[in-house]
Amino acid sequence: MDWIRHGIIGAALGIAMSSPVLADDAADVTAVLESYSGALSAENVQEAERWVLPDGSDFTIFEGSGSDIGWAEYRDHHLAPEFAAEHVAFHVYDWSGYSVLADDELAFATFDIRMEYEVRGEARERDAHGTAILVRTAAGWRIKHLHTS
Repeated sequence: MDWIRHGIIGAALGIAMSSPVLADDAADVTAVLESYSGALSAENVQEAERWVLPDGSDFTIFEGSGSDIGWAEYRDHHLAPEFAAEHVAFHVYDWSGYSVLADDELAFATFDIRMEYEVRGEARERDAHGTAILVRTAAGWRIKHLHTS
């Protein structure tokens, strides 16, 4: 797992030191993140998959102290069971406050997360933060890594 952390830190530093982000790239990256988070809010796993690198271990996510390597692992062992759980109901799941840096190949974004949900009938709310690394593909920007906590 150290190779992932070192790669993420290196990518973020490389982006931060690269040429300034173009307005179009920032808007495109933000649109991808909004589409992905909107799909999660709608509990639509198929739509969420459109915005990530779905093959093998190309996608990684760290949520709190947990980690999933590969979209299939995250989809099948985290998202699908969470969405199917009858004792958990999300009312608000919103990403906002994006800050984006990009170059020709990579983009780095930070954002805020607002959650309002119920667990076994108990209302809860949480504010969190996220970091995303995206890569430019032939189909446009796609999410390679997420860290939410």
